[in-house]
Amino acid sequence: MNMEKGKRAIFRMLPAVAAFSLLSPLHSLAAKGTWELQEDGKQWKYMYSPGEPAVDQWIEDQGKEYYVDSNGYMRTGWVTDRKDKQRYYMGEDGAKCFNLFTPDNHYVGPEGVILEEFDTYRRKVSKQLNAFVDKKAADMEQPGFLLADLNGDGYRDIAVFDNAILPERVLLAAVWMPEDEELAVSSKSDPDAAELSFLTYNAEQQLTYLTIVENNGGRNYFSLKEGSCDFENIWSLELEQDDWGETVYYVNGDEADAEEWEDVAEMAQTQAGAPFSEYLLPVNEENIKRKVDCSPSENELALWQR
Repeated sequence: MNMEKGKRAIFRMLPAVAAFSLLSPLHSLAAKGTWELQEDGKQWKYMYSPGEPAVDQWIEDQGKEYYVDSNGYMRTGWVTDRKDKQRYYMGEDGAKCFNLFTPDNHYVGPEGVILEEFDTYRRKVSKQLNAFVDKKAADMEQPGFLLADLNGDGYRDIAVFDNAILPERVLLAAVWMPEDEELAVSSKSDPDAAELSFLTYNAEQQLTYLTIVENNGGRNYFSLKEGSCDFENIWSLELEQDDWGETVYYVNGDEADAEEWEDVAEMAQTQAGAPFSEYLLPVNEENIKRKVDCSPSENELALWQR
């Protein structure tokens, strides 16, 4: 059915009823009136009486909200409310939109307000992940990624892993810092480096751990502090050779025997937890868009609506 004809029929058949209790108290709603299509056949006005249109007001009609501007015309697209200074998106039929992505790739939440910080987050996460997309290596296995809350603050952070050679090896861990509206890189590995970095999760402690294994077998264990982007060193297990070629063992800087070193290494490995259980997606434009441009959960909405 033609959209304009359908809309015209609806507006002519059903008078608007102002329902103040259903809407935000910030919105000033018009009194009862009727919609009137203008001579151009495109614009609508909400009329209290002949020659008396509503202006600069929100209209509630059949459970939907509409906005008329200073000239009395029903608006579509983006509208900024003069009173609350918030931006709202009005659909092609003029009704306020909720919980969806707009045609220009913004997101409006359950109150109909644009979630600007969420838009910033999605843009920066996409940019960070797209840095790993190698369009020339289509036949090669791409790095894998996941979006998960690494530091326990509720926001989904980034972890990128080396799928091609060693799937458990982490290439990048970046944490979203809401106060700065930036991604802070917590760990970054050179794919060609001799040392190996592994990202794991201790479900009981609800902590993310980073393990760096040196070329000679030494290793360092770090935990990601809650709400932070900084990994804190927990255990440092070093191996050195003395002048006679014998191995010297160190635990957190203190010399130890081989048995003690192995016991601490086993304990630290257990404490570090297991690899992330979430399935890794190959880093490509399709997967990035699918994971980043998805509606936030209820818990995430509470964060983006601060």
